[in-house]
Amino acid sequence: MNDYFHLELDAYKNEVNWYGRFALALLKNSLMAFESTDLMIAADIIRQKKYVNNQYEILNERGILLIALNQPMAKDLRTISSCMDIVTSSERVGRYAKDITELVAASIPEEIPPSLHRMGEAAVSILNDVYTAFESGDVSRLQGCARIEDEIDHLYAALYKEIVTAMEEGRMTIPFGSACHMVNRYLERCGDHACRMAEKVYYMQTGKRVPLEEMSEL
Repeated sequence: MNDYFHLELDAYKNEVNWYGRFALALLKNSLMAFESTDLMIAADIIRQKKYVNNQYEILNERGILLIALNQPMAKDLRTISSCMDIVTSSERVGRYAKDITELVAASIPEEIPPSLHRMGEAAVSILNDVYTAFESGDVSRLQGCARIEDEIDHLYAALYKEIVTAMEEGRMTIPFGSACHMVNRYLERCGDHACRMAEKVYYMQTGKRVPLEEMSEL
């Protein structure tokens, strides 16, 4: 494979990483907007969702063209296909960020459950580890992802019960409780996409398809 192709492939990986980091930044800001009821931040994130959509289409098309025009060998083909999967999951993270910000105006400001704040921290943490592993090629950064995913799953189930109980007892209004339910769900889905990307990063680097929970044992 010629040097120009590998320069193009490296540039593509850099753009995919930047796209993922951009989506992660939107998620961080959406959580900040929800917790502070900041309508200006929310409006800015909603505006940027169009850019996320456009880049998703561009990066997918670039991946297809890299395959079609260069007929890459196994390792490079693995890299391109994994990058395209990461683009798809990153787009979902950006979409959930937009969905969270749309709840800012729809809910009455109340105190955020501490567990929901921790849920946001965990989702951001696992995504950050995955993008760092993708950028550096260091799959050892993925070993803690299974533990964080277990925490996210536990928090999701506990938060569901906590929010329902708070609404039943009148300690939380139904509109705000419903918004918290949605945020909880979106963050749980972000965790799922982080797991999917972690497995793709590992496959890209090693050629082995390993479930996330087995990476902590490597």
